[in-house]
Amino acid sequence: MSQFIQPGAVLGIVGGGVLAYRMALTARQLGLKVVVLAPTDGDVAFDAADMALTGSVTDAAALARLAEVTSVITYVDENVNGDVLTSLTTARQLPSGVDILAVTQDRYLEKVFLDDLNMNTLPYAQVVSPADVTKAVESVGFPAVLKPIQKSGGQAAQMLLKTPADVARAQALLATQPYVMEAWLSQPAEFAVMVAKSGDTVRVAPPVQNVFAAHQLQASIAPAGGGAAVAQEITRVAQVIAKRLDYCGVFGIEFFMTPAQTLYVKRIFPGPQLNGHVLAPTTGVSEYELHLRALLGWPLPEVKLLRPGVLLPLREGDRAAAITQLAIKPDWQFRFYPAPASGLIGQVALFGNLPQVQAALNATDHFHL
Repeated sequence: MSQFIQPGAVLGIVGGGVLAYRMALTARQLGLKVVVLAPTDGDVAFDAADMALTGSVTDAAALARLAEVTSVITYVDENVNGDVLTSLTTARQLPSGVDILAVTQDRYLEKVFLDDLNMNTLPYAQVVSPADVTKAVESVGFPAVLKPIQKSGGQAAQMLLKTPADVARAQALLATQPYVMEAWLSQPAEFAVMVAKSGDTVRVAPPVQNVFAAHQLQASIAPAGGGAAVAQEITRVAQVIAKRLDYCGVFGIEFFMTPAQTLYVKRIFPGPQLNGHVLAPTTGVSEYELHLRALLGWPLPEVKLLRPGVLLPLREGDRAAAITQLAIKPDWQFRFYPAPASGLIGQVALFGNLPQVQAALNATDHFHL
């Protein structure tokens, strides 16, 4: 467990956007002062900060300035320079450490990490040279997806291979960066679980089911579908991974599931995640408070589902419909952000079993699940 840090300390958050904004709000509720380092002026997280620093999250000078004025530091995703951050901070100041970044920044190393734990992952192969594409296809098969090894490469740099005709196009990508080829599942069910770790204490939240469209999260559902056996296996995997990771705080794990209920570990995330926003309204425990309690050395509560519900992230195109529902739905829990961030303007949570929620959403003629 981290050394106990009292309210009144100064928290530094590396990275901006909605995750940093929500973390900063929670930190202030816990009695902390907050400094946010984000890359652009006017970042939404600055609205919840006591002090704003504008600079790249990988820039040594910007990180040094953050370290000078904070008691404890955390990061909102893997897009940070772990070596620089370690060189500028003490173990007390950076209780999460940076070991998790070695797993989460590099897709190939993440697969190797999971293989070492005997986790079930989709077939994959490392692709460094154009000649590797053909070999990888022979190993992985069609369809397959080519992804940059560095996760910061983004969705735009990915490519789906369906036939041998796609191999030549894939070989052209190798001029820019190395890749990982992974077997492709068509429309699998997707699940996620948030895990909090502090010393030997591990708290695994109830798994949630996620619905995506065009790589964007459309909804998170609690409890997740698939039944008790699927939930138990997700929890088991989470505990095994948590035991191996040298880490303090909250992290997330995502899964694919086939119609035959075969689970595959999709990826690992450091810190709270957007799909974890469904936990606060359905369990009464915020993933952000769990994360901060771990960093501060405060005891971690158990996280249990209190009521079923669905959370929908709201985007600019949802604004008019959301305002309409806000005026007539007293039981829907809305949260709006002071400024759009990554296309998000807020969120809404609905409660009840899934058929009830689906019917309520479909009746709006805008929201659907």
